Amino acid sequence: MKKRINVSGKLRERIQEVLKSHKQKSLTLPQVINELGMQKHDQNIVLGEIKKMLDEGLLVQTGSGRYGLPERLGYVTGVLEGNRRGFAFLRPDLQEEDVFISSEKLKNAAHGDRVVVQVDKKRKEKRRREGTVIGIIKRGQRRLVGTLQRKGKKYYVVPDDQRYPGEVQVSAKNVKQVEPGDKVIVEVEEWVHGRMPSRGRVVDHLGSPGSIQTERLAFKHRYELPGEHPAKVLNEVEALPGEDKITQQLEEAGRRDLRDLKMVTIDDETAKDFDDAVSLEETEEGNLRLGVHIADVSHYVRSGKPLDREALKRGTSIYLVDRVIHMLPPTLSENLCSLQADKDRLAVSVFMDIDSSGDMVAADYTTSVIRVAERLTYKQVEAYLEKEKGESAFKDAAVPEMIDRMDRLAAILRQRRAERGTLDLDLPEARIITDDDGIPQAIEKRTMGRSESLIEEFMIYCNETVASYLSESEVPCVYRVHAVPTEEKLLMLRETLTLMNIKAARNIKVLKPKHLNKLLEDTKGEPNERLVRYLVLRSLPQARYSATNDGHFGLASKCYCHFTSPIRRYPDLMVHRILKQHLDGGITQEKISRLQSRLPGIAEQSSERERAAVEAERASIEVKKAQYMEQKIGEIYTGIINGVANFGIFVELDNTVEGMIPIGDLGDDYFFYNEKAASLTGERTRKNYRLGDIIDVQVVKANREEGKVTFAPAPEN
Repeated sequence: MKKRINVSGKLRERIQEVLKSHKQKSLTLPQVINELGMQKHDQNIVLGEIKKMLDEGLLVQTGSGRYGLPERLGYVTGVLEGNRRGFAFLRPDLQEEDVFISSEKLKNAAHGDRVVVQVDKKRKEKRRREGTVIGIIKRGQRRLVGTLQRKGKKYYVVPDDQRYPGEVQVSAKNVKQVEPGDKVIVEVEEWVHGRMPSRGRVVDHLGSPGSIQTERLAFKHRYELPGEHPAKVLNEVEALPGEDKITQQLEEAGRRDLRDLKMVTIDDETAKDFDDAVSLEETEEGNLRLGVHIADVSHYVRSGKPLDREALKRGTSIYLVDRVIHMLPPTLSENLCSLQADKDRLAVSVFMDIDSSGDMVAADYTTSVIRVAERLTYKQVEAYLEKEKGESAFKDAAVPEMIDRMDRLAAILRQRRAERGTLDLDLPEARIITDDDGIPQAIEKRTMGRSESLIEEFMIYCNETVASYLSESEVPCVYRVHAVPTEEKLLMLRETLTLMNIKAARNIKVLKPKHLNKLLEDTKGEPNERLVRYLVLRSLPQARYSATNDGHFGLASKCYCHFTSPIRRYPDLMVHRILKQHLDGGITQEKISRLQSRLPGIAEQSSERERAAVEAERASIEVKKAQYMEQKIGEIYTGIINGVANFGIFVELDNTVEGMIPIGDLGDDYFFYNEKAASLTGERTRKNYRLGDIIDVQVVKANREEGKVTFAPAPEN
């Protein structure tokens, strides 16, 4: 008798189970239906789910119309990351090793496309996987910002983003009101790789290059930044109950009144959207009761409404150097939901009783009404902890003692995480100081102090607590996951560090995840500390959101989610909804099934929007750095070589500015590129430039449009 798959549970998981366990690697639709134990009249239901899985890259369809799992068919799904020289890398969905794709094997796919790739099985001694694009699941960006150029009677647009190689040819009739050199938006209609240009049409004229207005418009379109919130969203916000209704919410909804509990917010000086407040008390048993109180955004953002749909579309707030693009309208993000001092606010509170070892002995979850006693800044708390100021720095006399206790608890939690293997990858960040016109005046290297670390420890502890609670309750959740690095990545990291003469790596025969922390510890305080941390970070897969709990390698956490920032992240908002439903009498099986169907798509959308936001935020910083360095042309700096390629070397200065020295400017010599040794060596002079070397450079050029700085070796005198 043929074995049937259990008909209970989620249809998607059952389809995956069928295709994973069947002796045939791919099946027709009738075969899938038969193996599921379903009837012919269920065909539309099964086909509908299969189409969703195809769109998400979970399944692939063969040329003969059969369906299979990508991994069983030798395929990999993911997103392409292009290169100005025409080739691309596939960043796999399943956190595998990247796949190199030459320009001739890209077909008509381009940077940002979600694709299916067939991996070359004849790898032999190649250090990297190679493959061929066999299908495009979803197109990335079709509208590109670029510069119009004229060659004879023909017109072309050269994309600003060099990950899109080549030019896009446009019709002369299409550019009658545009001058060569102007910035435009071109919509690509046909991608072509090789000698022939792609084809498209100009859909918008941004203006002349160099103007502030043109630069801002170009940046907005290049990174597909959201504009103003739609009118229907603003109308929904306008109709929400205001501050004067919060006490009424307390009476009607059975919330816990915590307005007499002493709590504070600790944030950056410029912050306006306060997601979280913290409190700390002693219990009768002698434990510490940590309270983490998070803005109850889900009370105002109702599932399926225009405000919710727009929040999911945006996925996250985007923090640029000169402005913030909010996920939620400012009326919510900076006012009604923001936990401002001396104002009643709705919250979801998590109380955790923690013993002297940092272990949690009890937890309590509740919706609440809170009132923050005092708004503190990182700078203010840091000054107090470092004894730069006395207790007079705080308005409330009870706050200093609470801060002292919080600092001691944070140290215990930090030590506890270190012992279990959390990676210490805290990299200095750049803080760019601008004037009223947005022109950068200074760049400061900013590291995390005790005050920021204190809040980070509490938020991590709370996120783990909520994730574990939902997981143990067998309730669906949007998890934050981080995969273990592949052996190939660790091998390449060990080889690179060994060639840099890093002793901590030289004595390790096979680098394993457990060795990474020791490596980071051994290089603390060394000149190449930041570079080592950067190289380790680059060897790790990206963290992402998932509907399944796959653990978090970087935090050494078995169960983790994002719960503490619902004002600025959609996954946190979803976790709030799920937790509140569970607390309010439990979630029905029907709702669980609905969540199981929706959460994978929400997790994928949230991951994509997070990546886009990070890219835009980094680009915003690089643009301002380049603008700052325009004022430093000719000046000499000392930096460290943090990248070597066959076209030049990359150097990072102490102020975090990175620039490139083209190979032609390294000296009057022919330089050989050694990829394995990450070095360039002069044929005649034997001058050697290696990863990790300290070098003096001179600033020769800065391009704010591209966010790039060009160096040259400093004159020897």
